[in-house]
Amino acid sequence: MLMNAPALLNEILQALKDLYEKGKEHIIYSNKVPITEEDRIAILDVLGEGQIKITLNSKSQKVEWRETGIYGVWIGVFYDRDNKPILETVEISYFPKLASAQREDVEESIKVLEERIRALLSPLEAERVPDQERGPHP
Repeated sequence: MLMNAPALLNEILQALKDLYEKGKEHIIYSNKVPITEEDRIAILDVLGEGQIKITLNSKSQKVEWRETGIYGVWIGVFYDRDNKPILETVEISYFPKLASAQREDVEESIKVLEERIRALLSPLEAERVPDQERGPHP
C-alpha cells in the first residue's frame, strides 16, 4: 500500500525546481521517513536508473551514490564498518556534496602537489650546475 511515496516524489519535484531556479540543494533522509516497501519500489520506479555510480571508500565509512534517471536526483547509501546500510538519502543536487572535493582537502592537496613538484625538480636542478662552477672546458 502506498503511504508516503506521492508526498516524497512531490518534495523531490519541488527540490528539483529549486535546484534549477535558485541553485538550492536539498537532501531527504529517506530511511528516516515512514515508507512502506511499496512506497520504496514506487519511488525507485518513478525515478528510474541513471548511468553514474560513485563509491567513496574512506577509512571510517563507505558511501555509494547512484544517479537516478532524473538528472539532479541521486540516491545515497551510507554504510557502517560492517558494510550494513545506516543512512539512505535522496540528494537533489548537480553532484553529491560529500563526493565532491572539500575546500580543506583542496588546500591540503595544494601543499602535497607543491612538495611532489619540488621533489621531482630537485634532482634535475642539481644536474644543472652553471658552467662557471664546473671550471674551464678541456
